[in-house]
Amino acid sequence: MKGKSKSRVRVEKGLFERRKAEKQRSREEDRLALESGQKSREQLRQENGLFSGMKVRIDLDRAKALS
Repeated sequence: MKGKSKSRVRVEKGLFERRKAEKQRSREEDRLALESGQKSREQLRQENGLFSGMKVRIDLDRAKALS
């Protein structure tokens, strides 16, 4: 099992590093788009928001009460 554990750690580290690089590229693209006037701060805020591109609808009649 120890061999699998080490392999898993390497894979996870590789995924972390790739994701980190993706995020950095995305930030750089956003910065360039903002500086060039291609996009506004509001456009970037909407595009990068947590639920951007998702249509979320909550049925309050069927939702459980929190209290």
